[in-house]
Amino acid sequence: MISKVFITAVIVVIIFAIGLTKVKRDLPFQEIIPMDGKIAIINSGNWYPEKIELTLSSENFQPIIKRYNNSGVCLFENLSNDVEYKLKIKRTDLKGQILYKRLTKSIRPRSDNSNYIVLLGASITKQWHLNKLPERVSFDDKFIFGYRTIYEFDKGKAIDGLLDLPVPVKSVIIKECSAYFPIDQEVSQKQIKGWIEKLKTNNIVPILATVVPVTKEHDQKHPGRFNSILKYNEFIRDYAAQESISVLDLARGLQISQEDKHLRDAYAQKDGNHLVKQAYEESLDNIIVSVVQKAIKDKSN
Repeated sequence: MISKVFITAVIVVIIFAIGLTKVKRDLPFQEIIPMDGKIAIINSGNWYPEKIELTLSSENFQPIIKRYNNSGVCLFENLSNDVEYKLKIKRTDLKGQILYKRLTKSIRPRSDNSNYIVLLGASITKQWHLNKLPERVSFDDKFIFGYRTIYEFDKGKAIDGLLDLPVPVKSVIIKECSAYFPIDQEVSQKQIKGWIEKLKTNNIVPILATVVPVTKEHDQKHPGRFNSILKYNEFIRDYAAQESISVLDLARGLQISQEDKHLRDAYAQKDGNHLVKQAYEESLDNIIVSVVQKAIKDKSN
């Protein structure tokens, strides 16, 4: 006979499991890009790639189970553009299964490929949550936004990594962080021009972003930073106009006014340079969509 203690223990375990399911976290952003006869999944943050399993299946399709390669890329090939597939991504280790939900997504390859857009930036880019952008702003589902978090001014290695992907990158947005300023303007401008030339040579549409300014209070605590940002942003606008490059002008969308170019206090976190949720949803979401769509349209004409 089963003891009351055993039954109670089982009930406790079940209740605990149910409660844990409700508080499980979403998996960090896994970029999913449908292409012609293919589906690529990119673990751009290189988040425990050896502990993630990816399964692709459909009604008349034997499930395929794969793992990320050393570059954090998983590619399913020889697929039909007329079939909708179900993709499941999960952690395979016990800790991962306890803490994280399984990601399930229905997806169909597309003969015209996706417009895969990658934003290179740091913490402000990461906090933008571009994976949830389609939930906040309506735009063509052919546009797939990804990002790379690089905590340094130099974006050269990240650009080289994008060129090596088995996925056609349509456009790259280069964004620098205010924390890197003041900078050597001559050196930074030379780097920017080199990256732009490399992207153009590889038929990738470059987009330059202005640097998010800082608040007046932050400016007082970090002498020279704000003025260096202003000078850099003017270079970005002038150089982009000269080379017919689109500008994601984050600064103008966040500054107090045309005369006072400091970051609005209402958009700033306590440190005076990172952004609150309102800044992204109220100002930046619509800016990035319109700029990217126009840049790619202009390239196609």
